[in-house]
Amino acid sequence: KIKLDFIVAGFPKCGTTTLLHSFLKHDETTIAPVEFCEMDRGSVDPKTRIAKLNEVLANMPNPSELPVRRGVKCPMAIWDARGLGLISSSFKHTRIIVGLRHPVLFFQSFYNYRVTEMYDNQSTEKPPSPLELIGNKTWRDVSTDLARYELSLMQLGKTPTKTIDLRDLGSHGKSIFPTPHTKIFLYSIEQLNDSDEGRARNFRLDLQRFLRLKSPLEPFAKENTNSVRREESINICDACFNELRKLLVKQGKNTARWIRDELLKSEDIFVGGRNHFIRLLETFEHDPCLKIGHANFNGRPINRRD
Repeated sequence: KIKLDFIVAGFPKCGTTTLLHSFLKHDETTIAPVEFCEMDRGSVDPKTRIAKLNEVLANMPNPSELPVRRGVKCPMAIWDARGLGLISSSFKHTRIIVGLRHPVLFFQSFYNYRVTEMYDNQSTEKPPSPLELIGNKTWRDVSTDLARYELSLMQLGKTPTKTIDLRDLGSHGKSIFPTPHTKIFLYSIEQLNDSDEGRARNFRLDLQRFLRLKSPLEPFAKENTNSVRREESINICDACFNELRKLLVKQGKNTARWIRDELLKSEDIFVGGRNHFIRLLETFEHDPCLKIGHANFNGRPINRRD
């Protein structure tokens, strides 16, 4: 059986495609060039899912004669961790990479991406208003619940179990799938294109060490940025989305607290550029569309559609 060394498991629009292209170029890594999300299909027998994964691993190109780390990418794998639990039980030392971004900007980017995807697929579907996608009401996986990153990360069993957390997971049809052998690397999307060269170099070194690579990772190039604006695309800084942003920021405060005060205490959690990552977490507590004078937002309103 060929080893699965890593999986880029989330979140959508958080730099996962940027990482995929980086790993395709590196001499010591190889990764399936398209998303592999078969492990999440609970309706398919586990043995069949594992067999498909083994087939993908066996057919991966080897860019050199050197031993390589093999990986796959599925940005929604972290949302329903049953697939990751199956991977953990079948490939004991697979490592998980998870990217985050500010919940407000995440919601906007993922919604606009789905709109663009709809046009690319020539769909006649009319997307619902973002104001309808509250809680567990979803459209193509877009919802405010998906921006509650703790709902996904809790499932991996890296924090002490609390009754209130189990109830929260249960109300979303989720539970804990322990991954005792699994190490997880967290980052925020800003760290992939950090203008501080020294800090960016140290981040890449942290990721290199996490993946146990001998040679350094090159600076990341932006990939899969959604620059196309459609009629249904949103600017979440518009006044009509004020209440939506308030909800996402309120959730973001709880998410940041849980990650900082609980998840990061686990010995299985690794962070690229820890101090910078924690500062970026703190921005979750503020509305990025307002002039808040925060260094990470340069004190200006944000008008991002990528």
